[in-house]
Amino acid sequence: GPRAVDPRLWDQQLVPERWIHEAKATRAQRDGDRHQQALHLYRAGHWNRCHRLLIQHLASDCIINDNHDYLLDFLEGLGVPERSATIQDWDTAGRVYLDYIRVIKSLQLIQQAEAGGYQLEQLYSQVTSLCSRIELLPCGSARDRLAQSEMAKRVANILRVVLSLQQGEAPLVQLVPHISRLPMPEDYTLEELRGLTQSYLRQLLVSH
Repeated sequence: GPRAVDPRLWDQQLVPERWIHEAKATRAQRDGDRHQQALHLYRAGHWNRCHRLLIQHLASDCIINDNHDYLLDFLEGLGVPERSATIQDWDTAGRVYLDYIRVIKSLQLIQQAEAGGYQLEQLYSQVTSLCSRIELLPCGSARDRLAQSEMAKRVANILRVVLSLQQGEAPLVQLVPHISRLPMPEDYTLEELRGLTQSYLRQLLVSH
């Protein structure tokens, strides 16, 4: 009779794996374990719910604590076109974080090896595109705003590094429009622009 069947085999044969992960996600939610909840939502193929949980509760902490690889694992999986097409707000949330982490990793690779002009050109266009998109991130809490501000500062810095790698010194004219679009605290933006102005004046003095 049916009792003779090993229940573990019965599980594997009759219960779709997706259901098991859905049950585990529900239990993790009840236990308040958002990391496990995200993992099992992902494994159950609930791309939209997984993305929403990441963005609302986990992404900002990952940015603030520089825990990029954890976030990247999820986002690269969610970013596969047939998955991201089903995710609400992907372009203004998950994709912004994904592009941000990729830019940081690209710069690290370029700094470790001699980069060609083409790689720098690519990175430059990725960074400038990010400048106008960071402000689109949903900010529901002070932690979200802190993470957004950290991202803005870092992108401003990366932009300067990329331009100086391309040209020796970053020309002010190319930096200002992008930096002024970043959602940074006003005093930081002013500080950033003031620093750029001073280095620009030094460039003028040196070149004349």
